[in-house]
Amino acid sequence: MDPSFPGPEEPSPPYGRTRHPYHLHEMIRSQPGAILATMRDADRAAAGMPLPPPGRPLLFVGLGTSFHAAVASAWAAGVLGRDRWVPRAVDSFDLFLEPDLLRRAGGALVFSSSGETALTVEAQRALRAAHVPQLLVSGTARSRSAELADQVLLTHDAVERAWVHTVSYTTAIAAALVLLHRWADAPPLDPAAIASAAEGVVDREPEWRGLAGPLRDRRTVLVLGSGAAAATAREAALKLREGAARFVAAVGVEEFLHGVLPSVDASTAVLAMTTGSIDRRRAETAVAAAARAGAETALFARPDVASGAPPHPMPEVPPVASPLTDIVPFQFLVYWLAVNAGRNPDVMGYDDPRIFAARRTYGI
Repeated sequence: MDPSFPGPEEPSPPYGRTRHPYHLHEMIRSQPGAILATMRDADRAAAGMPLPPPGRPLLFVGLGTSFHAAVASAWAAGVLGRDRWVPRAVDSFDLFLEPDLLRRAGGALVFSSSGETALTVEAQRALRAAHVPQLLVSGTARSRSAELADQVLLTHDAVERAWVHTVSYTTAIAAALVLLHRWADAPPLDPAAIASAAEGVVDREPEWRGLAGPLRDRRTVLVLGSGAAAATAREAALKLREGAARFVAAVGVEEFLHGVLPSVDASTAVLAMTTGSIDRRRAETAVAAAARAGAETALFARPDVASGAPPHPMPEVPPVASPLTDIVPFQFLVYWLAVNAGRNPDVMGYDDPRIFAARRTYGI
């Protein structure tokens, strides 16, 4: 297996807007409606999609933001499927590093918003060569990825107008969750309730915008998340790199306490997302330790009987659906950090000739 890795591309960033509101702002705010429409459409489409064979690896494949959607969906598959299948999230490049995994796989969910991500297309060709059935989760039914897939599960309103992707991430997870609930014969999610929860977080934009001020001069950011929040931490870190040009790492809650804390100082921000009482208690310890070391901190959590209301309460949704709501504060934080710094958050820094030149050395 020898993928034909893509060569350089000429980026064409959406330079059309030069001040707030940029395209990214509209994309963030569009998510509740897009999630609702996607879940309703996916429920109809998923009814005829065959179950993957039991007991074999079920791969969740993607690159970048699409890989983080794959991570969130694989975690949900593990919770919902129990012993039905063996879920494994693997990014499009890493798939080429594990040929034995390809040979053992019973099926694959491939995530690609545009269906034109070159390395994901190569991964799909490898899946096809290994006779692995593949289902594509995508915003379009007409693409190179769609041609290679056995079936396509479409997301709604997921055509991004900013290079820093948002709505294509949440709708991909929403579509996958509907499918996985059907495959696991689990009680269906309530699309209206989840969309309403997402809308509630979107409507708290002033709160998330307020977080951007204290973080303005913190050049290093650590995003903490474990369990259901691990995908959120990874995606938040990527958005902060792409849109706000910060040096960011995503780490587990306990991992932070066992090795990352010595690197924290007054130039650092530590942001922790939790979904349950166990990780909340450890996250509270982590942010308290980080604050004593001089870091700016924020904790996002669910209300808890023992601990009371957290500083930034997140809505009560099923843990598998928490990525749909929990990424929103970070998306707005990225947006307002960029705007406050005079950056265009749509273009991933490609309006800087130095970054533009660097981008031309590779392709995705």
